[in-house]
Amino acid sequence: MYLEGLNARQRKAVLRTEGPVLVLAGAGSGKTRVITQRIAHLLDTGVAGPDEILAVTFTNKAAEEMRDRVAKVVGRDRAARIAISTFHAFCVRVLREHADHLGYRRTFTIATESDGRILLRRVLEDVERGEAFSPALFQAAISLQKNAGETPERGRPKAKRKGAETDAKYGRHLPDVFERYQSALRAANSLDFDDLLLCTLRLWREHPRILAACQQRFRYILVDEYQDTNRVQYELLRLLAAKHRNLCVVGDDDQSIYGWRGADTRNLIEFERAFPDATVVTLDQNYRSTETILEAANAVIRRNAKRREKRLWSNLGKGRPIDWIVTGDDEDEARQAVAWLEHIRSRTNAPYASFAILYRSNVQSRPFELALRQAGVPYVVIGGQEFFDRAEVKDIVSYLKVIANPRDEAAFLRIVNMPRRGIGDTTLHALHELCRRERLSFGKGIAEMLKRELAPQQAKEGLRRFLGILQHFRARFREGPGGLRERAEELVDAIGYCKEIDRSCRNRDQAESRRMNVEYVLRAIGDYESRADRPTLAGFLDESSLTSDADRMGREDRRRQGVTLMTIHSAKGLEFPFVFIAGLEEGLLPHEKSLNDDALDEERRLFYVALTRARRHVTLFEALSRVRNGRDRLCKSSRFLADIPEGLVRKHVRAARDMVEARVAPPKPASKRPAPGGGAARKESRKPKA
Repeated sequence: MYLEGLNARQRKAVLRTEGPVLVLAGAGSGKTRVITQRIAHLLDTGVAGPDEILAVTFTNKAAEEMRDRVAKVVGRDRAARIAISTFHAFCVRVLREHADHLGYRRTFTIATESDGRILLRRVLEDVERGEAFSPALFQAAISLQKNAGETPERGRPKAKRKGAETDAKYGRHLPDVFERYQSALRAANSLDFDDLLLCTLRLWREHPRILAACQQRFRYILVDEYQDTNRVQYELLRLLAAKHRNLCVVGDDDQSIYGWRGADTRNLIEFERAFPDATVVTLDQNYRSTETILEAANAVIRRNAKRREKRLWSNLGKGRPIDWIVTGDDEDEARQAVAWLEHIRSRTNAPYASFAILYRSNVQSRPFELALRQAGVPYVVIGGQEFFDRAEVKDIVSYLKVIANPRDEAAFLRIVNMPRRGIGDTTLHALHELCRRERLSFGKGIAEMLKRELAPQQAKEGLRRFLGILQHFRARFREGPGGLRERAEELVDAIGYCKEIDRSCRNRDQAESRRMNVEYVLRAIGDYESRADRPTLAGFLDESSLTSDADRMGREDRRRQGVTLMTIHSAKGLEFPFVFIAGLEEGLLPHEKSLNDDALDEERRLFYVALTRARRHVTLFEALSRVRNGRDRLCKSSRFLADIPEGLVRKHVRAARDMVEARVAPPKPASKRPAPGGGAARKESRKPKA
């Protein structure tokens, strides 16, 4: 039954259960179906039990979708026993059992991106000595080093980029900052996202018995979106699959768009080098898009040299030509996009939710939002600030983190004076120095400060109240499983957080919005409790740290009624009947910072991904000018537009060029003062003859 409807190549990928298998799955070729049917085949034939299968992917949304599809085929009970998760969630489960082998407590907390920046700011206070640094730049550089498998213990990392003065300055300090940052994380009993992978790899390398137990359990391993793996993930998979060698990876190097965060396309392109006996299956029949869209996408991606050859094709018919609309500037681009959208709706009667407007950078969304609002068109913006990055959300979650892990420095520094308790920077510096010198948690450090009379008078009462709250709720959350939301509500009341919101907000609407965000945190805790077998505070914190807005968006797909605005990166894995791609100019797509060979290849893959999100029709938008650094600047057409054969595109220019040249043209030099009567004579001479 589960083999019905599969084409010959999909069937081969499902039935080849033994040994390494590489499935090159082009966009829209049914790769998720292949993975779920392969799992069903393993179970139905008795080759493997549910507990012997591990399926990993990159987002919780994808894992949830895979779990739902498997459940429909094999039943919910058997599906619940299969380990289906993201890489990071899988590593968290391993480390919750074995982190003590690496010198961490099993109660470690996961440091978010903002937590990492707080620690880096603290580290940089000891490094700067007159030089100003950006914690975010160090954070990105350290993350790239970790994704490549580098740690301070394995040698001093080198600067990733060279050439610019800024890079040289950061590169000079990077080894020291990296080492200090890791020490700060360890002291806080925290792991950042990259450490979750690195520590699991280190655990398996240093403790063969733990690795052997994992190898024995997971006899069949399936990996989705394999093109997005980094070197650490590759090593994890290689070790885990070494015993049984039943590793099936599914991916498409043409859709690898995350090189900036460490993804390494070589893992897919060179798969047979690591597994010489691998079976390779290419899925090139597309079940999503028209032939016109696929021909354009094939022509674009063909220009990349380092790729596995495949050519997408479809039985869905030729479809309409791609429309290429040239506009005056970004505001004109947005207005014409809305007008074109309404034109398509008048012809097709398609709902607004059938449309997506994709762009390279989040800042491009603003003119579209304004134009859609003015036209009364409903829309939703995906991206921007993540829910768990909002100030009030981070405050409540940080309280929960410090209750779960008293050594979490980043969370502690965030909440120690929130709401205000009269605890100033001088007190905090003294506390930090005491904890560092005597290797104390911050809670014990506060107790020591109060005991030794080291705190200023005005800070004593605030510290005493804060310490009392932490001790009380640490005991409350230890009382047993369940009741997490109730205890979290008590915590919010005890610290007077909603009163602090009312005091600090400019108006009633802002206060209401922030109180609603606090309520959403409490709801999220209740939702977690209803789903988890044994809900714990650590379990909720793990889930909230590992869940992105893209995952939450996936759960709301069916309820969305408006036009979707999002970056191309966020659109990966989604599809829409009508796709508008904005900003097709040099400097935007491809991005001005991505003009070397490897980065340019990734920008071309990004455009390819945008094209293949569309089912029925694609519209391309190019603006002849954009405001940059406060000035109107003329733009050049994206080089990728020239890759699309002329017969597939209809170009609409209208009067945009004349409008732009009038606005952006440099001012003419002032003419010399004319002789009496001369000016009138010259004006007369320019009049058209009758």
